[in-house]
Amino acid sequence: SRRSWIEDTFCKRECAGIGICLSFASIPLTPRCCCGRLVGEHTLLETGPSMSSWPGPGTGQQEEWSVECHTQTSATDAYGTIDFQDSAGRNCHAKYVRVAVDAKAEALLQLMRSEWQMERPKLLLTVHGGTENFPLPLKVRQAFSKGLITAAQSTGAWILTDGINTGVSRYVGEAVKKYGTHDLRKRNAVGVTPWGVIDNHSDLIGRDVLRPYQPLGNPLSKRVCLNGLHSHFLLVDDGTLGKHGCQLGLRRKLERHIQLQKIHPRLNQGVPVVCVVVEGGPDIVSMVLEYVSSVPPMPVFVFEGSGRAADLLAFLHKQTAIDRCGEDFLLRIGGMFGLERADASQLYNLLMECMDYRQSVSNVTVDRVPGHRLSTKTSPGEQLSTALAWDRADIAKKHILVYGQHWQVGSLEQAMLDALVMDRVGFVKLLIDNGMTMNRFLTVSRLEELYNTQQGPTDNFLHLLVEDVKQTHIPKGYRVSLIDVGQVIEYLIGGAYRSTYTRKHFRAHYNLLYAHCKETGRDSSGPLNKKRRADCTLHPHQSPNSSPSRPPFFRTAQPYKRKQQSSELGDSPLFVYNFNDLFVWAVLQRRQQMALFLWQHGEEAMARATVACKLYRAMAYEFQQSNMDDTTAEQLKTYSMDFGQLAVDVLDRAFRQNERMAMKLLTSEMEAWSHFTCLQMAVSSRLRPFVSHSCTQMLLTDLWTGRLNMRKNSWFKIILSILMPPAILLLEFKSQAEMSHVPQSQEALQFGWDTGRPEAAQEGGHTVVKVPKCTPYTSLPECQSFQFLRLYDFYTAPVVKFWFHTMSYLAFLMLFSYTVLVKMEDRPSTQEWLVIAYIISTAVEKTREVFMSVPRKPSQKLKVWFGEYWNVTDFLAIVLFLVGLGLRWDSGSYRTAGRITYCLDIIFWYVRVLDLLAVNQHAGAYLTMITKMTSNMFYIVVMMAIVLLSFGVSRKAILSPDEALSWSLLRDVVNQPYWMMFGEVYAGEIDTCAGDTPCVPGAFLTPFLQAVYLFFQYIIMVNILIAFFNNIYFDMKSISNKLWKYNRYRYIMTYQEKPWLPPPLIILSHMTLCVTAIYRKHRGLSEQERDSCGLKLYLGQEDLKRLHEFEERCLMSYFHEKNQDVLCSQINRVRATAERAEEMGVVMGEVSDRVHFIQDTLQVLDSQLGQLQDLSALAVDTLTLLSASDSLQQEEARLGHCRPITPSRHHVPHSWTLPHGGGGSVDIMPCHTPRAYRSTPPSLLWAMERNNLMRLAHTIPFTPVSTMVGEEVSVYSLEEVEVAGPESSISSWSSQGLSAVLQPLSSEGCLDGGLRRATLVLCTWAERDVLRVGCVYVVKAIQPDVVRTWQRVFHSDTPLQLCLREIQQQRAAQKLMHVFNQVKPENMPHSPRFLDMSLLHWHSDGQWLTIERNMTGDFRKYNNNTGEEIAPCCGMEETLLAFSHWTYQYSCRELLVLDLQGVGSELTDPSVIRAEDKRYSDDMVFGPSNLGDAAIHSFVIKHTCNSCCENLGLTHDTTSKQTHANIQPYLF
Repeated sequence: SRRSWIEDTFCKRECAGIGICLSFASIPLTPRCCCGRLVGEHTLLETGPSMSSWPGPGTGQQEEWSVECHTQTSATDAYGTIDFQDSAGRNCHAKYVRVAVDAKAEALLQLMRSEWQMERPKLLLTVHGGTENFPLPLKVRQAFSKGLITAAQSTGAWILTDGINTGVSRYVGEAVKKYGTHDLRKRNAVGVTPWGVIDNHSDLIGRDVLRPYQPLGNPLSKRVCLNGLHSHFLLVDDGTLGKHGCQLGLRRKLERHIQLQKIHPRLNQGVPVVCVVVEGGPDIVSMVLEYVSSVPPMPVFVFEGSGRAADLLAFLHKQTAIDRCGEDFLLRIGGMFGLERADASQLYNLLMECMDYRQSVSNVTVDRVPGHRLSTKTSPGEQLSTALAWDRADIAKKHILVYGQHWQVGSLEQAMLDALVMDRVGFVKLLIDNGMTMNRFLTVSRLEELYNTQQGPTDNFLHLLVEDVKQTHIPKGYRVSLIDVGQVIEYLIGGAYRSTYTRKHFRAHYNLLYAHCKETGRDSSGPLNKKRRADCTLHPHQSPNSSPSRPPFFRTAQPYKRKQQSSELGDSPLFVYNFNDLFVWAVLQRRQQMALFLWQHGEEAMARATVACKLYRAMAYEFQQSNMDDTTAEQLKTYSMDFGQLAVDVLDRAFRQNERMAMKLLTSEMEAWSHFTCLQMAVSSRLRPFVSHSCTQMLLTDLWTGRLNMRKNSWFKIILSILMPPAILLLEFKSQAEMSHVPQSQEALQFGWDTGRPEAAQEGGHTVVKVPKCTPYTSLPECQSFQFLRLYDFYTAPVVKFWFHTMSYLAFLMLFSYTVLVKMEDRPSTQEWLVIAYIISTAVEKTREVFMSVPRKPSQKLKVWFGEYWNVTDFLAIVLFLVGLGLRWDSGSYRTAGRITYCLDIIFWYVRVLDLLAVNQHAGAYLTMITKMTSNMFYIVVMMAIVLLSFGVSRKAILSPDEALSWSLLRDVVNQPYWMMFGEVYAGEIDTCAGDTPCVPGAFLTPFLQAVYLFFQYIIMVNILIAFFNNIYFDMKSISNKLWKYNRYRYIMTYQEKPWLPPPLIILSHMTLCVTAIYRKHRGLSEQERDSCGLKLYLGQEDLKRLHEFEERCLMSYFHEKNQDVLCSQINRVRATAERAEEMGVVMGEVSDRVHFIQDTLQVLDSQLGQLQDLSALAVDTLTLLSASDSLQQEEARLGHCRPITPSRHHVPHSWTLPHGGGGSVDIMPCHTPRAYRSTPPSLLWAMERNNLMRLAHTIPFTPVSTMVGEEVSVYSLEEVEVAGPESSISSWSSQGLSAVLQPLSSEGCLDGGLRRATLVLCTWAERDVLRVGCVYVVKAIQPDVVRTWQRVFHSDTPLQLCLREIQQQRAAQKLMHVFNQVKPENMPHSPRFLDMSLLHWHSDGQWLTIERNMTGDFRKYNNNTGEEIAPCCGMEETLLAFSHWTYQYSCRELLVLDLQGVGSELTDPSVIRAEDKRYSDDMVFGPSNLGDAAIHSFVIKHTCNSCCENLGLTHDTTSKQTHANIQPYLF
């Protein structure tokens, strides 16, 4: 049993307490074992030595504790099901078992597959990471959760975790809860957890039990709880308590064993194992190294942004030159894990070893969650098999079946076979789209293998059908052959259908194919074993001596050489319509989706739909007859209706496009389907909507009228022409073109009206029969022949046959009525002889119908013939008449019996008139209702008969106690009770004791019994029957017209096949048929010609080709319209709306994060604004210093506090100029070159700068541009003008703007900042290359709220004033960076630079903007304008932070460049902080982001010098950390 197997297989481990190592706590009375338990807690010590015998500290008797030596095993005592109690809205159950640490992986896998019923893993996702709780960013969490569960569900993967309710396992549980399924068998999230670390693990002890578990543990406890969202738990026990890590070895062993399992029974590939890393400590790095260095290497997915080890691995994986960040990276490792340098170096070496297997590591970011990646070291065939097992055709299409891929011979054919067996519709479609052709793929052995597959919903139903066909029991393991399949198809379709697999030519090929195989063991109809099937492979369209040719798939590496057969098999192919054979296989195997896909390929789609409808209907009937699953039978009926609807839809589409071509599709002969027509197959399938379609009814009308062209009073014209044959020549007939779509009988073909045989004349691809122009009085031989054809066309029309036979039948009824009504003479009268002749000739006609029917075997002929109701009545009427005729010749009493037999027999002949009325549309509908009522009233009549007999027998027994046995006794039992149902209550006989009649004992009971009987029978049962008939009437009234249209086919076919002469003259037609049959037999009729008999449309090759092309166009049009309906359906709209809502939810989450960030920033700004009041005193001191700058003594005093930079070491130009509004300049001197300050006071320079900006704002000219694609703009640039040599220059504005045309690309809010709004534009034209055509630029506008704030300072042209100062600010930072790159030492390799910025005027709205080149890449910010900076992790970041420090010291504490941001070494949007600038004042030079002294103060406090600051000789003065009141501008 399951319980005994688990206990016999799995064990637990407990500390034995012998030879243990004791470590004493501060209290010597509580010694603790190395297993983690107190000595007193050992259960084995209860009978062991006393506490006084345990060695104390320092006794020297300690021994190293180990699991092997100090634990013992016993049968596991904890397994069953856990009921997690933490969720009221979700029922969370999980299987669990306690196993020893050395348990076998084979037994664990058997437990999971067999006992726990877990599905076969197709992928193993082992998730590793931090075990403690850690925060995971929202985007990373969403990417991890959705990606993990999507991968698991789309591939059928197992997920392995630690199973605890902390760390990464908790995030896996949340992912399962949010995106997973509730089905326990499909969740497959397995936790491998140490038994000793589980909180309250004693609650789980029990054998095969259901244990409630509360996963809310004690926060003060060091133990952990199980995660309730996992489906299964392996609780690993090594005898310890509270120690982690014992599960890792068993988990790794289980992963290796699963990797060796087959991904699918048909495939040889093992199960792929993928490691997923989220956060984690140093031990995760060793684990990753073990995964990537294993053979074969296991791919590792690292989620960047999750923290710690994952971020280190992701960072190294992105680096191309790792050696350049070694020292910095060591510091980062030590700071992240709190390790010493030696330990950090060792961990760094492990990381470097991991990067040696870089191809096995994938970096996962929130913006790029990769799909399932297959190992690049496996062959394409193995990759395709893995994707096939996952059922991921998208992976195969994107990564495997790509252009230029080479394939081994036969690999794609095997993939196609596997895809068909595994029911992978997407892969079959993908292989066909990539060149795989079925005519080269399909062979006898492969088709037999498909029929004998054990996968899919077979339920051995095909074997049961084979048993029904063979009428014998087949042994277990019997392999079905194609001949068996053919017999099953014939059995299901029935009638005259003959499968291709049972025909003589196929049997000959089939037997000859395997004749050369030496193995024996089955008959010729049975299949071969695997080896024989591999050797006996016959491809279609190939004779055994044919030369090898290139396979259909163009990417195969070499031509596919087929095996040469040793026998000559002929030139006739086995499979002409390959998709038909596969389609029938899919239908018989009940693979509906595969059948629907194969139905779309190949020819004769409408016929295949009707065949599938018939097969499914017959299979559903067999299921019901076999008392099998009713659900399966209903499912098969649904499949049948689906294909029936497809057939109707295709017919409707064809009829709307071309009526005549659609009618040809109905009656054209289908060679692949036993030479049936589509209409015949639809009638055989009882597909009423198809037969009642307007196209079918129009065709049936043309068949009914034949070549007669009559619209009104047709019955009158026909009867008149029958009575007066010369009137036939006055009737109007249809032309040959009008009858081109109508099939002709064999008789019509013999008379020359062949519309499709090759012998007919062909003109322009159409059959033409030349007809001479004749009148009824013309005597030419051609005209006489034409008149004879007119007579033939008239009398062979089914409607004429109907009226001719009806008139003859009515005359027969009159004669028969006369015969039975008048006195019967000794010898038959003339009228009786005519009746005898009529009935005997009718019997001969019925016999002809039986023998001329399409089925081959006599038993099948009789079964099909007696399947028609009116044939049964005709048979009874004829037999009864022949019996009466035999009795009639006797001269005695038998003659009277014969006459009575005549009287009874005429009832059948009168009832037969109802069949004649069924031809009429109105009468036929009522007859259909009557038939339905008669067939459905059986059970109610039986119940009424039971009630009648119960009353009749008891009544007769009470009233006639002395009755003798006689036939009258039985009559009296039912006689009066029967008439009582119709109102005759026999009132005089109710009270039998009335009058002088003696009263029999118990007679008083009969009135009571009669009252009860009449109540049930007359009031209840009769009214139920009436209500039942009423319900049938209303139900049938709505569909009676369709039913009549469906039955109309039978009426028309009946008279189409009847000889035109009625009985008794029909005997002449029989004689003609006999002569014709003798002639045809003497000529030698082939099997194909015998199959071609019937009402069919015979088309030539060209006509048939055009018909198939027309059907294909209709099919494509149908699917196009259907796809459009699906795309526009309400469900798709809801799905699209849901996806957009999800995207909006993510965007709203990002907006929420920004709002929180802005709130935090506003809090910081509020505190800084409070500090501005304290800085007012410092501002007064600064203004005092500026006013005294004209004095040389004050200048020298100020310069005395500066530490000069040695000129001999770095050559620096004497002065450089900040950009400004006009042609003036602002000179900022290094501290050791004061010449500019001696010549011009700084206050004068700031005034000049302000005046130049205002002058430029009022004097910028405008230049018109030509109209092009985009918006017209004017661009103004700052130009460098030399003033005193090549090393001295000033920046001045261009006197005239240059024109350009810009086309906006986007206006996404993600480009906006706190001060500016940004838009991407494309330059489509530019004057004098002021902008590069085709390049993308960023146009920035000042935020409206900023403009409104500064309008109180700049009352006019506020955006222009602010833009000018922004450009001036960036040019100042640009020049400072230029100097910085010249003076920095060589050991600082990074040379950042600022982008060029220009002024832009947008003509359409008159807006002033700034423009600069767009940067692509990872945009980062290194510090902000409040002095806050990032923690540098590389040389570039340290260089940029040192640059801010350098600008402050280089400008002698006057300027500070902050807000450094950009992509790589390219920077933009800096903030140049100048202490002298006043916020919200027109004296401001460098833009609204200048926070003045507050920013400088914050930078001094928050800046941390790095190695680049040391290389530049910059030092941090400790006096800078004094209080704000004593802060001075000379801190460095």
